[in-house]
Amino acid sequence: MYCINCGVELQKGAKVCPLCGTKVYHPDIQETPEPALYPRFSEGEETFSPGAVQFILGFVFFLPIVLCLMIDLNMNHGIVWSGFVCCGLASLYIAVCLPLWFKRKNPVIFVPVALTALLLTALYISLKTHGGWFLSFAFPVGGALILLVEAIIVLCRYTVGAYPHRLLYIFGGAVIILGGLLVLLEFLIKVTFDIPMIWWSIYPLTALVIIGVMMIIVAANKKLRRSLHKKLFI
Repeated sequence: MYCINCGVELQKGAKVCPLCGTKVYHPDIQETPEPALYPRFSEGEETFSPGAVQFILGFVFFLPIVLCLMIDLNMNHGIVWSGFVCCGLASLYIAVCLPLWFKRKNPVIFVPVALTALLLTALYISLKTHGGWFLSFAFPVGGALILLVEAIIVLCRYTVGAYPHRLLYIFGGAVIILGGLLVLLEFLIKVTFDIPMIWWSIYPLTALVIIGVMMIIVAANKKLRRSLHKKLFI
């Protein structure tokens, strides 16, 4: 078989002429595909199975828990400090490793579960230290954060779709609410720990409200969004 442009003899199965680059075409010859001269070898490519990764991570978290409990029981004849370590490691395991046990990793479920685990850890610390600050401080602050994060995740997952500018509405509103939570945080510190309010939360509240309102204005103004997109992404 020869090139129709320059006449050079072609290798059987060639698609283009190596000399002039002309596409090979011959209506009377039915070409059959041939194996490539340098095939790609896929042998030897190995990956860890999900079960093996889950087992290794579970062992990494479980072993320190057992060791801490054994040391604490041997030294103090009871659970004194090991409970704090165990609760912290359990919360970290839930946040990092629990999603690996499921094929569909839905953040709507796993993020609140991880935050709730941290809240339960705070409850254990409060009860163990007889602090009495869980119900008046940790629970309302942690609960408010869980609700805020869950609302952001749900809205981003189910309402944005093909309209990415809606993210500005969501995060703009979240930033404003976060500023309000800082005021609540200062008030709860005063109630729980009897620390006078100096209204430091007003300053971040003002800044966050300005930022949130600007994000909402950008989301509502299509021309402004286009202008900012051209300036930022060119």
